[in-house]
Amino acid sequence: MSANFLFQSNLILASSEDGRWHAGIGDPTIFGWITVLFYLIAVVQCGFKAILLKNHGKNYYFWLYLAVFLFLLCINKQLDLQSWLTQSVRDSALAHGWYEYRRSLQAAFIAILGLGMMFTLVGLRIFLANSWRQHKLTWVGIVLLCTFIFMRAASFHHLDLFINHHILGLRVNVMLEIGAILLIILGSLINKKRM
Repeated sequence: MSANFLFQSNLILASSEDGRWHAGIGDPTIFGWITVLFYLIAVVQCGFKAILLKNHGKNYYFWLYLAVFLFLLCINKQLDLQSWLTQSVRDSALAHGWYEYRRSLQAAFIAILGLGMMFTLVGLRIFLANSWRQHKLTWVGIVLLCTFIFMRAASFHHLDLFINHHILGLRVNVMLEIGAILLIILGSLINKKRM
């Protein structure tokens, strides 16, 4: 019964056409799939690091939570769930008569998202005490990745122009996302020697 519901649901896969979310792959480009591959490598590397630290009796939660976070981003990369959410909220706003307040609600959402990311990063920093210093490169990657997510979510016109700008044939958003993931992977490899 539930499998039948899933196949009839629009939540299986996602892509945007004609301004509406439809079943399909969200980013079927070569760089979309390369990004998914890098996410998977980062998930495995962070998971491996968490297991190693747990076996040595050290604090492994940072790497475990990072692996889960990256896995969720990996899934979302091709499912494009934020487009589904945006469309669902827009449809609800139109159906219930609060669409005219959308700009204020968008600003509130962006503010809450930005504050949530900031509090999460500060909370992680406090939770890790001084051990965060061993993971500086990974932290740079995490901050860049959160910045990329915030820029995509904000979707202000000037930010859209910036992240869709091409440098050396690559869009800035591709360079930001892949670069952040590579920094996380590299940081986990460098810090492996300090265990």
